[in-house]
Amino acid sequence: MTLLGKVFTVLIFIMSILFMGFSVVVFATHRNWKLLVDNPTATDKDPLGLKQQLDAQKATNQGLRAELDALKNRLAVEMAARRSALSAAETKLAEAQQRLSAKEAELAGLQSAQTEATAALNLAETRLKESVAENLKLRDEIRNVQAERDQRFQDAVVLTDKLHEADGVKRNLEERQKQLIGDINKYKRVTDVLGVNPNMPVEAIAPPLDGIVLAVGDKNLIEVSLGSDDGLRVGHTVQVFRDNNYLGSAVVLKTNPDRAVAQVDDKSQRGLIKVRDRVATKLSRTRTS
Repeated sequence: MTLLGKVFTVLIFIMSILFMGFSVVVFATHRNWKLLVDNPTATDKDPLGLKQQLDAQKATNQGLRAELDALKNRLAVEMAARRSALSAAETKLAEAQQRLSAKEAELAGLQSAQTEATAALNLAETRLKESVAENLKLRDEIRNVQAERDQRFQDAVVLTDKLHEADGVKRNLEERQKQLIGDINKYKRVTDVLGVNPNMPVEAIAPPLDGIVLAVGDKNLIEVSLGSDDGLRVGHTVQVFRDNNYLGSAVVLKTNPDRAVAQVDDKSQRGLIKVRDRVATKLSRTRTS
């Protein structure tokens, strides 16, 4: 094969590759023009055909034209109504202008009457000010008199309340006095029965206790079974008896928790005191009889 044949062979091969690529590009960019124009059903891949879209736009155009005609008819009706309303308004305006002229004439008459009324009013205001000044003066005098009267009334009320309060206090004090006199008489009878001197200090009064003589010593000293735990204190007096016989009284000189030492009073002693004799801070009438 010659060199020229080899060149042609290479050129044919290159042209074949070019034509093959061109064919692939044409195939890839190929569109179905019929489906693009006439496609009654739209899909995700192929939209609705141009013919169907044109029919839809025509239907929409017809509907809009019908709606425009209806709006024109409504506009004509409204324009006629507005012309009728405008005619009626012009008639009312003419009537209103006539009434306005009449009112202006009436206003002029009223202004004239107002001028006269203003003059009368000024005169009345002058007289009113004089009357108000006189009334204020009289009101001040009345207020002063009322204040003085109210003060006197309040003073009388206060004095009356104090008088009633004093009467109540007096009655309460009188009732309290009667109660205290009764209580004093009752307490006097009780102290007389118990043989208690009201002037004696409370600490010197022994509680009601009952015991026995534990021992008898020299110098008229006795030991009794009552002590400080029982409430017996130094200076208290105990009475000594045997059965129903009164033997005398003794003054406590010393106390312990469960016993005490007392000295028998010589002047009150009526018998010999022995161990086991009874002692008590208070004597009943049966014991002293």
